[in-house]
Amino acid sequence: MMLREQADRWYRKHMPRGFSQIEVVASTAMLGIVMTATMTSIAASRTRASSEMTRLQGTSLANELLTEILALPAADPEKGASTTLGRETGESSGTSRSGWDDVDDYHQLSESPPCNRSGVIINGYDGWSRSTTVEQLRSNNWTTTSTTYDRVYRVTVVVSRRGRTIATSVGYKNGDPLTSSPFQGP
Repeated sequence: MMLREQADRWYRKHMPRGFSQIEVVASTAMLGIVMTATMTSIAASRTRASSEMTRLQGTSLANELLTEILALPAADPEKGASTTLGRETGESSGTSRSGWDDVDDYHQLSESPPCNRSGVIINGYDGWSRSTTVEQLRSNNWTTTSTTYDRVYRVTVVVSRRGRTIATSVGYKNGDPLTSSPFQGP
């Protein structure tokens, strides 16, 4: 029996009976570090996804307005080519753009929040804004602006959210100043 008792004492003395406090503290610290890294990674991933969604929404808003503008003739269908940019007498300056009939009517449009052509606010875009610039270009050099109508317009649409530019779209409109039915260019 004595041999058995000695073996039991030796076993209890030398064999582990559970985790020590140091092992528990060390494993808890490691688990905390891993969880912090995981949560940081998830947060960064969500931020990138949100940022990408905002960029796509901004690009969509810019392209929608640019398409609306470029679908119109370059010169006013009733009065022909104009030497000044902007709306002609009698064309509304309110939120509705339904009476605007040529590209240069959109010069210096600024709307916040964005509206459709009828002037109805587009839902879900509070804090967003759209602005446009229409420039007359030389027909032989589309990088140089001109003070007179020379058959080419550059239209720039800028979309912002809370004061930060999200998207910019640029399009060109080519037209014949001598006719009231301009060539629908590039």
